[in-house]
Amino acid sequence: MKRFVYLSIYILVIGLFIFIELNTKALSQETIESQGLKFRLIPGGYYLLGSPVSEPGRYADEDTPHRVRVDAFYLAVSETTNAQYGRFLQATGHQPPLYWEDKNLNAPAQPVVGVSWHDAVAFCRWLTKVTGVEHRLPTEAEWEAAARGGLTGQPFPWGSELPEAGGLYRANSRYDRTAKDGYLFTAPVGSFPANGFGLFDMAGNVSEWCRDQYAPGAAGPFKPGVLRLLKGGSWFSQARDLRCSARQSAPPDYADGFIGFRVVRSTR
Repeated sequence: MKRFVYLSIYILVIGLFIFIELNTKALSQETIESQGLKFRLIPGGYYLLGSPVSEPGRYADEDTPHRVRVDAFYLAVSETTNAQYGRFLQATGHQPPLYWEDKNLNAPAQPVVGVSWHDAVAFCRWLTKVTGVEHRLPTEAEWEAAARGGLTGQPFPWGSELPEAGGLYRANSRYDRTAKDGYLFTAPVGSFPANGFGLFDMAGNVSEWCRDQYAPGAAGPFKPGVLRLLKGGSWFSQARDLRCSARQSAPPDYADGFIGFRVVRSTR
């Protein structure tokens, strides 16, 4: 009788985990489209973020693994493209970003680069105005939770393999300062496999502005200030910067050819 009870409890627990996993995957498949941008619903819940001290390539300012509660939100499936940003420029008269005329970086399907944090925020405000729904930059916790794509304890959005392991290029990055992955600069968004939430380029291509001010992790030696966070690494990065927990920062008025952004859309 006791064995039967234990077995029943075991089956119930396993069934519950399967239900939660399937339900989470189902939720993350929901896609909406607005103003030329596609968004995936990222399920709310607890996510394990940060990196263990033993993770290869880890920086001192990264937090150790910790659980964070994140509310459900929609995240753009790709980085904001030149075509999408161009609609904003045309509608508002906002000053074009750096490299807007650079033929290496300005194809319609390439991610817009040369945008400051202030430029990215202005784009989000415009989307909010024209749609009536709040759009904004992701927080670091939202970004990292989405980048992991449902995986736990893995350094990259696809798992533990290095970006070029086995000759399969999983992200646009500067592996050995060549274009072995097929792209010397930015790649058209969606050129590499999506993660488990259906999001493209959560590693590589362009470093993405986050909403947060930069603050050091628990073990970090750096002081917080006016710097803003960047996540994801870029075409100019080595593998360590493509890890989900890796963090970069820059002043909010800084712009460069490896910096872009993607947008959060409110669920309300």
